[in-house]
Amino acid sequence: MLTVAFGLIFSAVLLAQPAPVTLADYYRMETLSSPAISPDGKRVAYVRTTIVEAENRRHSEIWLVPADGSAAAVRVAGETGGATAPQWSPDGQLLAFTSAGKTYFLKMDAPGTPRVEIPGVEGRPVFSPDNVWIAFSKRTPPPAKPAAELSEFDRQVEKRFKGRIYDWMNFRFDGRGYLPDPRDPVATPPQELYVVARAGGAPLQLTRLGVDVSGVTWSPDSQRLAFTANTHQRDEYAYERADLYTVTRDGQSLLRLSADDGYHHQNPTWSPDGHSIAVVREQGLGLVLKLKQRFGSPEDIAVFSAATAQPPRNLTANWDGMPVSPRWSADGQTIYFEAQDRGTAHLFRLTVATGEVQPVTKGDRVLSGFSMTEPGGQMAYLGSDPEHPNTLFIAPFNGITAGAEKMLTTPAAFQLGATERIRFDSKDGTSIDGWVLLPPGYSASRGKYPLILTSHGGPHGAYANNFAYPHQLLAAAGYIVVSTNPRASTGYGEKFRWGTWGAWGDRDMEDVMAGLDYALRHYSADPKRLGVTGYSYGGFLTNWLIGHTNRFAAAVVGAGPTNWISNYGTGDIPRTKETEFLGYPWEPEGNRTMIRQSPITYADKVSTPTLFVHGEADHRVPIAQAEEMYTALKKRQIPAKFVRYPNTSHGGWSPWDTVHRYRQELLWWQQYLGTGPTPN
Repeated sequence: MLTVAFGLIFSAVLLAQPAPVTLADYYRMETLSSPAISPDGKRVAYVRTTIVEAENRRHSEIWLVPADGSAAAVRVAGETGGATAPQWSPDGQLLAFTSAGKTYFLKMDAPGTPRVEIPGVEGRPVFSPDNVWIAFSKRTPPPAKPAAELSEFDRQVEKRFKGRIYDWMNFRFDGRGYLPDPRDPVATPPQELYVVARAGGAPLQLTRLGVDVSGVTWSPDSQRLAFTANTHQRDEYAYERADLYTVTRDGQSLLRLSADDGYHHQNPTWSPDGHSIAVVREQGLGLVLKLKQRFGSPEDIAVFSAATAQPPRNLTANWDGMPVSPRWSADGQTIYFEAQDRGTAHLFRLTVATGEVQPVTKGDRVLSGFSMTEPGGQMAYLGSDPEHPNTLFIAPFNGITAGAEKMLTTPAAFQLGATERIRFDSKDGTSIDGWVLLPPGYSASRGKYPLILTSHGGPHGAYANNFAYPHQLLAAAGYIVVSTNPRASTGYGEKFRWGTWGAWGDRDMEDVMAGLDYALRHYSADPKRLGVTGYSYGGFLTNWLIGHTNRFAAAVVGAGPTNWISNYGTGDIPRTKETEFLGYPWEPEGNRTMIRQSPITYADKVSTPTLFVHGEADHRVPIAQAEEMYTALKKRQIPAKFVRYPNTSHGGWSPWDTVHRYRQELLWWQQYLGTGPTPN
């Protein structure tokens, strides 16, 4: 009854005349994720996340839709408590999901029956191909050591203490706060591997490594499991370097297939004949530092023998991209994977024998989350372009042809301005991609529009040709929005990805400013009403730009670094500075680089009115970074405002704080840029 009512209301909204994006629309935005197609290809489960405005939270549910689109999607789990991570059993009779930290199962051959638990399953399930076993990992602490005897006075002293004591290096992490001792398996129990009968029972522990296992996957004959684990996890001075392992189903034989040579492995997947295992492989950061490289590691698909420890075969050495989520074809001749590609994202096929890579899907859009039936059959996936938020699609597995792709969900509709992809040369001739988003009703004949230049986070991230609510909100308010993928962005090859090594702010500034100049030449934008903004690395680049040019009439800095010296010791990832800033702050080259590339060094050049927005619980870019630049600007009597958000981490903004932040930004732009075109 509730599902039907929701469907009727949603249909009425879709039939209404589309309107421009508003701030209130944020609360009505939906996110789709984790599509999972049933083994027979007839149904697709997915996660639908909405915002419960009154409770200031996001709520996730699992919905189910027929693959032929013959009926509307219905909610099957998560009405209360939420639900994520849908996964089908091999026979399609069970749909597993996670809710409130526990694993539940729906009996899909008996619709409407309550969710159940399988005795002994204490983690996210991995079904064996023969449908007889379930593997999972769970926290497994060793026996605790007896606590030291304390006198009554000492116990009272400790009870009254409300602070923290630590003597380990990695003591905090963004979004998680202050951490227990990562060196101590009692304080941070390892995720060990278990297996239990599908019918339930007492689980059998397969590993006792004392570190976390991940990426668990069954061999085709259901006799072995592959996984990755970093045996150096307890070494607080070591960076990620997980190795590839197999273990027999009875736990009697454990084999490490990779060489513990500093490389990092993830996402293992078995070949259909069980003779090989493909992984995504890269140099661990420790190896990059040891070799004193002036670039990071490429990510490749490598194939290991599943029987003996031998050097792997790199299949993508000649392909300049970043593959994720590899999976084999049924005949073992092809490996499919997802990857970014110049502002898009698609599914690719890799020929195992030759290393040749070809796209399976195409188009100027972003596709992700591919879930496939075997062999051949169909694939479900998510797609987005500038005019459409994430939408669930289904298409034949052998590729998308005209008329073959089917939309299974209907995205919200808005009155939007045009988005135009641009390509331009930077100062040194490097080709750069970008996008210009125009306000609804844009017309050069109406006059000159204010323009806002935006920069993405990372820097090893990228803008893409998809729907971006924050950008659409600015366009709806009357601003031309220019976004670019400067050097260091992903999806453009390794040389481009590491193009700012040792010089954040130099070439990337040239790239984004070339995009700004391109937009000014080709669109009706007012050069006297230019704004600049970004979050995280984009906040850094905003800080950098206002210290190197006075062309901007206003700036908004979101959680942007300003001082790499102080950021090194107060942020949760010093690794970035050790590599891309050429050393430690107490070493000559690292010290020089960090000072030279710190925006605070150029605060005396800033004349742009600047708004700072920052979370007080940010451990990635601690709020003191913004305080330093804010103080410098106020001392110099440059207009500046600071908006602080308690309990907000770098990547954990609540709905209420997000909407408040966007409103503050709009007010700042209105104050210094105005809105809409100025008549010619």
